[in-house]
Formats: sequence, C-alpha cells, structure tokens
Amino acid sequence: MSLLSLALLAAAHVVQGQDFGTTVNNYGTVAFIRTGERTPWVRSGTETLSALGAQQMLQLGQNFRGRYIVDDETSATGLGVRLIEGMAPNRINPDQLFIQTLDQPFLVAAAQAFMQGLYPKYDLNQTRNGPYPDAVGILANETTVDYPLDGYQYANVLTVGVNDPGSVYLDGHYQCPRAWLESANYEGTQDFVSTRVAEDAFYRGLSMSWFKDDLPEEMLDYRNAYGIYDSLSYHYTHDINTKLDLDNGNNSGVLNKVRYLANQDAWYRYGNVTADTDATSANRAMAGKTLAGLILSRFEKIVANEGNSTNAMSQPLNLLFGEYDTMLSLLAVIDADYYQSQNSIRQEIPEFASAIIFELFTTGNNTADDPDNLWVHFSYHNGTQGYDDTAPQVYSIFRNGPSKGSITWREFSDSMNSIAVKTSADWCETCSSQSVFCPTVSTTTSLTTSAKSPKLSPAVAGVIGAVVTLAVAALLFGLAMLLGGVRLHRVERRPRQTSSLGGFKGSAKLASDPDLGLAKKGVVPATNDPFADPAVAAAGGNKRIVHERVGSWELRAKERSGEEESPRGSFEAIEAAMGRPVRAVQPLERI
Repeated sequence: MSLLSLALLAAAHVVQGQDFGTTVNNYGTVAFIRTGERTPWVRSGTETLSALGAQQMLQLGQNFRGRYIVDDETSATGLGVRLIEGMAPNRINPDQLFIQTLDQPFLVAAAQAFMQGLYPKYDLNQTRNGPYPDAVGILANETTVDYPLDGYQYANVLTVGVNDPGSVYLDGHYQCPRAWLESANYEGTQDFVSTRVAEDAFYRGLSMSWFKDDLPEEMLDYRNAYGIYDSLSYHYTHDINTKLDLDNGNNSGVLNKVRYLANQDAWYRYGNVTADTDATSANRAMAGKTLAGLILSRFEKIVANEGNSTNAMSQPLNLLFGEYDTMLSLLAVIDADYYQSQNSIRQEIPEFASAIIFELFTTGNNTADDPDNLWVHFSYHNGTQGYDDTAPQVYSIFRNGPSKGSITWREFSDSMNSIAVKTSADWCETCSSQSVFCPTVSTTTSLTTSAKSPKLSPAVAGVIGAVVTLAVAALLFGLAMLLGGVRLHRVERRPRQTSSLGGFKGSAKLASDPDLGLAKKGVVPATNDPFADPAVAAAGGNKRIVHERVGSWELRAKERSGEEESPRGSFEAIEAAMGRPVRAVQPLERI
C-alpha cells in the first residue's frame, strides 16, 4: 500500500473517531423530529398537542437554534454548537428553511411550537439599525409596526394531506397494503402467539381506572400493545391517582413492562426488516425507505448548490415532523446502532420530542465545491435524556462499525440510494397502493413535489394535440361506419348550396345520429372502485362519484312516436344525393 493511501486512511480514521469541534464547516442539516406529547391515539376524537408537548418542542427548537443559527448568551446550547454559515440570526429567512409535516393538527402544532424556539419573537422597535433587516415593519411616516404577539414570527410550514403524493415520505406505511401485510405477518408468527398467551393475564390485570375511558376492556391484549402503553404513560404523567397507583410497590414495574412489550411489538411491525417475506424489500419499513429518499434529495440540493445557504437555491436547514413508526423504520433501514446488542435505539419507541439528525460538513479549510470533501454525520437525540450533554449521541450507520460516526458523502449517497424509494410512482408500484394520486404520477415525480404534468414545448404539444385529434376523429368515424351504417361513396362536385338534410352533414341532428357524449375534457366518467385490499375496503374504500346517463334525444323521440324507427331512414336521402358519378370541376383560383 502506498504512503498516500496510508495517509488517507489515517486521516479518515481521525475524522471518524473524534469530535471535530471548531474544525467543522456545517453546510446543511436534515432532521426528522418526533412530535411532542399529544393526547393518546386510542382516545376518541382528534389527537391534540398537549401543553407539555408544546413546551418540549419549544425547548428542542431553542437547542437547535443554539446548535445551528447563533451562539450567544440568549441561545440554549444543550445540543452543542455546529453553526451553519450564513443563517439569518434573528428574522426568519424562508429561503433557508424547509419545514414539512403531515396535516394532522398535533403535528402542525408541534412544528409551530418548535419554530417559536428556533426563531423567537423579534421586536422591530428595538432593532432599527438600518432599512434592510426591518424594512418589513417600517412605514413611510417613519413609524414601526410589530407583528402581533410582540413580534411573533410566522414560519412557512408545508403541510401535506394523505391525497398528496408528498405525504408518503413522512408516513410511507399509510395506504401501503404490502407494508400492512408484512406488519400483519407478525401476528402469525410463533413469537407473537406465545407472547400473547404468556402476557394475557398481565394485560387483563391492568386496572381500567388507569386509562380514564380511553379504551374498552376488550383492548387489553398484546395485539394493542402500543395503544395501551401510549394511554398509560399519558395518564401516568397527567393523573395523580394513576401515578400513585403505578408508583406503589405492588405495581412499580407495570409501566416498564407495558413499555417493553410495546417496544417489542413496534419493532416487529415497523423495524424488523429481516423478518420480511422478501428480506430485500423491507416492506414493513416502507416509511423509513421513503423518508430516506427525502433526506437524500434534500442533501443532493445542497451538494449541487455547493453548500451556498444565501442564494435561495437550497435550504440548509431541513426540519421534518412525524411519528414514532416512521422514525423506527428509518433507524432500521439505515442499520443505526447495529452493533449494540441490547437497548438498541433501533428497537425502542423514540420518546416524544426525539430527533434523528444528519449533518453535511467539511473539515479544516476544505470547501463544499468538491463533493469528495464532504462528510455526513449521524446523531440521535432522545427526548427524555434532557440537554445535559454537549451534543446528541453519535451512532454508526450502514454497519460501518461502532466507532464510525461519520462517513463520506459518496458512501452515504450510495448507501441511501440502495434503500431509498425516491418517487411516488415507485412507492405506488411497490406498495400496490390504490391511493387517489397513484394513477396520475409518473416515474419521474419526486417525493418532494406534488404530482404535476411535465411542461412541454409548444411545438411538441402541438404535434401531440394533432395526433390525438386525428386519432379521436378516426375512432368516431369508425364507430359511425360500424354502428350507424355510414358508407363511403364517390360523389359529384357541384356548386355549394344549402343542405336541407340534417345529421352530421347538415344543419340539424337526425334521429339516427348516435348520441355520443364524453365527460368533460374527454375523461371517462368515474365509477365505484373500492380498494382491492380487504382491510381498506372495510374502512370505506376509495369511493368515487358515479355519473349516470339519465336520458337522450333518441329515447325522447321514441317516447313521443310510440314506435321504433329504422336507423337507415335518415341516411337514404344522403345516399341518393351521393350516388352520382364523379365529375371533374375546374378548381377555384387561390385568393
């Protein structure tokens, strides 16, 4: 091996095994953040972010501010400091932030609370040091107007609904029948059956008073392990009687056991990819695969822009908000903490306000204009561990060894590409999904955008339009010949005259002309098309409006006459007029 190779290996070892401190040039961050505490999902009604959950997100946002935006006495630094150069310190610059979540109320509220910590209120009256920072609040009469709530800042939070193809990368498990099937396969395993039988008495021994009517007694079963834990932990935090009962000596281990069983069930349903029917597909971790596709695409924009955070070509700080199942799936497909045999983060439900963090950086004097200078750093912040440490915990990914917390950009890109689902069309095909957007997306529709038709040049669009028009005309004429008795004849040219005949060749519609009607823009009328998957059909399916044909002019004519008419009658006059032989006519001169 050459001396150069040895030097490079030695340098790589130093990079992988040390805290870079001030030598790190952070060019971009992508973080997936679990919501703060919310009401139990098994409770009837809409889940809402609790006051405690909002405070958790506010505190996490403050620590992100101290790590990435500004390091001063007003910022929290419980996550350490890795500033992104060029980030606006006080006023939100929407060109530097990408914030996305699903359109569920508790997730949107969690993102808003987080942003209050990341960019706190900003009083324009106290910062009039020039026209540019505060121009938005300065009026022509030299007075200043603050935003409401003493300078509250409004972040641009992009929310996506379940009918938007962009929703799949924040919750790729939803509406994915193959992922459901792989998750449901766990209930047919010996592990599930034996655990369910063994823990039946434990679950039935839980007091219903601890759950405050969140769930019926019939749900006290290992099959509902997460819902039971979610409700019990919520009331342990909020209800004094539940807390006292569970802290009692006889029940002191109940909450921990409920949590342990919930962890085990969640791991097998969303993370244990080696148990898939097809181990290479990892369908039960589909949510992690789509999230990996989004994370990679966000970094690709930063790399293509050479790390520039000020020209609006890429957003250096990317904040994604979701739930525990998506986070578990991602940790599984990237093999986070693979060499940890016990208490692995891959096999535990992340606490509220936890964060998975990826950072793109260079070291020393290296710059981002050369991708070979770039590294990716992975870390994990557990929401219950507080902020006593100076940085989130570093873990290895993609089985790179327990001491390898950072890998090169090219290695990261190749590894993520091997697991990621990057287009909504690929997701639809892999999942066999009947989502409403699946028929409209193409193989090039990115997960980061809604499904839109690609733009065509006017010339190409004109050619396509002409071809489609000719094809439709040929089809209609063929139907007329087949069903209406239309025949071609050579006819004699004669001076133009007003025709007294109706139908397609004249001024009025004949009784024999077919009543052909197309839906608006030529779209075939919708029909009932429930999901093929039984579980989806049971939930209501994808029912669409059916447009029925309620009558036609032919039917009304028959009702008036009281008898059938021959379809040949209206064409006899036409054929008589067309039956003369062809005669040459002097063509008209072109004007």
